[in-house]
Amino acid sequence: MSRLIKSGYIFILLAICSQQAFAQKVQTPAAPGLSFVGQLNVKIGPAYVVGETPHGLRRIIPILGGTVEGPGLKGEILPGGSDWQVVRKDGVAELEAHYQFKTDDGVIIYIKNVGLRVATPDIAARIGRGEQVSPNEYYFRAIPKFEAPAGKYDWMNNAIFICTAFRNPENVVIQVWKVL
Repeated sequence: MSRLIKSGYIFILLAICSQQAFAQKVQTPAAPGLSFVGQLNVKIGPAYVVGETPHGLRRIIPILGGTVEGPGLKGEILPGGSDWQVVRKDGVAELEAHYQFKTDDGVIIYIKNVGLRVATPDIAARIGRGEQVSPNEYYFRAIPKFEAPAGKYDWMNNAIFICTAFRNPENVVIQVWKVL
């Protein structure tokens, strides 16, 4: 048998073996763990409604203050931030909040929180009217990114965080976890 034919057979055999190996069922890997960081109770003011824009209904929600509390973390949310929102044509609210909090030991930490609130039109209207709506009735998730100075809280600069949130009539509650 010629060398070229032998090489062709070997190539075909390798291709079949690798295809069979690839076709074997891939097991789902374990999900990363989560570690609870804390809860933010964010006081908000009435929305500034820009109105309908090419991207959707634009509104700006002022952040007036609040509290931060968790294992190893305690402080107050400082006034002056805002949540810039766009409500898309499908009713989903895209959120991007920028604000800061001061820890009980005097360190200021900046937060940029980007997420989605997905609700039926009826649920969104109830939330908008300030009614108490169960968090089980809508999806409200975000990805906060923290910026802290060197020192006790600089671990926040080097991790990924996720949060769940829900709206109360007087505030927004944000529960934050570090992805392990």
